[in-house]
Amino acid sequence: MGRLVLAAATSHVGAIVRNPGADPARSDVLHRAWETLDAELAALKPDAVVLVATDHYETFGLENYPTFCLGMADVHEAWGEFGNPGGTVPGRPELAKELLHGLHRRGFDLARSHTMALDHSFMVPLAKLPAAASAGVVPLFVNCNTPPLPTLARCAELGRALADTIAELPGGARVAVIGTGGLSHWVGLPRFGDINEAFDRKVLDLLERGRLPEVLAWSDERIESEAGNGALELRTWVIAAAAAGGRCRTLAYQPMYPWTVGIGIAAFDVVRPDAGLGVVL
Repeated sequence: MGRLVLAAATSHVGAIVRNPGADPARSDVLHRAWETLDAELAALKPDAVVLVATDHYETFGLENYPTFCLGMADVHEAWGEFGNPGGTVPGRPELAKELLHGLHRRGFDLARSHTMALDHSFMVPLAKLPAAASAGVVPLFVNCNTPPLPTLARCAELGRALADTIAELPGGARVAVIGTGGLSHWVGLPRFGDINEAFDRKVLDLLERGRLPEVLAWSDERIESEAGNGALELRTWVIAAAAAGGRCRTLAYQPMYPWTVGIGIAAFDVVRPDAGLGVVL
């Protein structure tokens, strides 16, 4: 039996590592939260981290754009686009294979890639969470950019199926799930640089109170209108939250105007009876 040892979520904008000292009164709070999350992850000693993120037309283009894609490489190359983190990250292809088949049995026909390169949506969180990079990653791409997008409800179903699949992994595999994206921000639009702090805090409040179904009822039109096209990355948080099954614990939130994004860092109580460890964080 496998174990879901931790579920968490974090924003991923490249400015986190390109301009780390911006607005120190706010950014220092965030850096301490990443350090806290990284220490917790290191203490749990996962065998792999399923890193749930999107892509910004680096790996996937309109000639072939999946809804969900699982990375299965021995080593994942980073794009290092626009000064974002480069290099390589170890993959976990055997575990990825087990996840692929387990999710298929549960009705998810995921695409797969044996050469999946990673952009900043994966690499920035790995830079802030070195314990995740050390554990090795199974990257899980989610289309958050190019309609039609998977619904929030479908992403929640994927999160639950992912947890069920992890629970049946052989050899007692210990796996963490981390979603990356959001929160409010506008990309390539006149409102670039705006942040809707009220929206972000509402998301976190609902998740803290265990009211994920209310978030799942929101339309993409509402999310984009209130919090920008970048907030559609909330899908990655939904997958992590649904995998855990418990309430959110917000480690930090700051409206980071120098980074043009409302930055959230959170963990979720793992309360599924098959998770093996009870509540974490």
